[in-house]
Amino acid sequence: MTHLFHFLVIKCQNYNHNSKYVLPVKPSPNLPDMGSVYWYPSICFFEGTNISEGRGTDEPFQIFGAPLLPKNMYAFTPASKPGATSPKYVNHVCYGWNVTNIRADDNVLHLQYLIDAYKLFPNKDNFFIKPTSGDYFFNKLAGNSTLMQQLKDGKTEDEIRESWQPALDKFKVIRKKYLMYDDFE
Repeated sequence: MTHLFHFLVIKCQNYNHNSKYVLPVKPSPNLPDMGSVYWYPSICFFEGTNISEGRGTDEPFQIFGAPLLPKNMYAFTPASKPGATSPKYVNHVCYGWNVTNIRADDNVLHLQYLIDAYKLFPNKDNFFIKPTSGDYFFNKLAGNSTLMQQLKDGKTEDEIRESWQPALDKFKVIRKKYLMYDDFE
């Protein structure tokens, strides 16, 4: 049996792919403001590592680090909070980064913090959270194991981005026929 569905799509006025959206309601206790929302795509990779992504703080996905990083870095202590009752390193001082005053809304996936965290982490074998079964969660976040291997191989952010370009170029050609709004790249 074949079902035909007809949809009416109503376009937004004065919108394009560079327009910024402001959330009327926070989508999660761990995405409390637009800073966390804009930083999430870059910082969420830490969910698959032994680096705290800032859950259990007032700035999740805007502060991140671990107790084993250099003690001269930004310090914070994750605590049990609604939406983050058991964050990584709960009640332990972590050292890392604070990007609350850095704009992340430039449509760029920021990889340098991930690269730097891997370089600074003292025991590389324990940087990625080891799976109890199946693949590493980090690889699920990244889509495959390529990014993990690139980090282990010491690739630069530019080298990693270059490796994505052929697939991105193909994707942009395919998606062009589906775009409803002007795309300013």
